[in-house]
Amino acid sequence: MTCTRRFALPMIALVAIGAAPVSSAGQPAFDGVYIARGVDSDGNEYRRAVDIERQGDRFIVTWVAARVVGGAIVLEPTWVGVGIANGETLSVSFVAEAEDAFGIMVYRFTTDEQQLSGRWTIAGDDEAIYSETLTRLPDTLAGPAGRPS
Repeated sequence: MTCTRRFALPMIALVAIGAAPVSSAGQPAFDGVYIARGVDSDGNEYRRAVDIERQGDRFIVTWVAARVVGGAIVLEPTWVGVGIANGETLSVSFVAEAEDAFGIMVYRFTTDEQQLSGRWTIAGDDEAIYSETLTRLPDTLAGPAGRPS
């Protein structure tokens, strides 16, 4: 067996079992849709959807909250940011228009590669550092009777 084959076969096996989502640039595949859980600066627990979209070497990140108005669910962006990756770390600067605030979020994949563990702070706040965990949603969600939707 050649040296190339000895190296290639284990690498193919790692990719096939999904050991680490990796982009074509060799970085972890941060892009996707996630559910965020954390505690805000007021001490309230929150859940939000987070969309991380790769655009070249940068990432556009949008945090979205849902609220009920009348009988309808309204989705509204709460924070919007731009980020860059360095190895297994994604750093995102963000603005929160409704709160007239800006800050920074730094994410890193957890050991199972399906979650991002983040730490964040807001400028001018009480100088505290908060945490947030993102859990990746599958690319295809099952619809009624287990059919992809």
